[in-house]
Amino acid sequence: MVLDTNNTPSVMPEDLENLIQQGYQLIDVRENDEWDAGHYKSAIHIPIGSIVESIDKFVVDNKYIFICRSGARSSRVTNYVNSLDIESYNLSGGMKEFQKFTKEIVDLEGNPGQII
Repeated sequence: MVLDTNNTPSVMPEDLENLIQQGYQLIDVRENDEWDAGHYKSAIHIPIGSIVESIDKFVVDNKYIFICRSGARSSRVTNYVNSLDIESYNLSGGMKEFQKFTKEIVDLEGNPGQII
């Protein structure tokens, strides 16, 4: 775990799959078209515009990692969720960087996905 340039708690893309295996939940905050084109197979999709109204879905005892295309939107969400005393981290570099470390990016049909 590191702090990015905005002092947002962050994780590196090469560590993400191990963290998911340890019980961290990956939340993808990208828009529907981005999710539909390609997302990590076990991610949960909550678009950034729905985070505030979905906050009751987050459990204080869980650990969350937020992801978007490049890390900017998910950084804002991470800071917001952390302000509510829910442990969360931003994925540095977002999907653009993470796709270099996984083969588990799929589209809505389960076919190989793409990051848009």
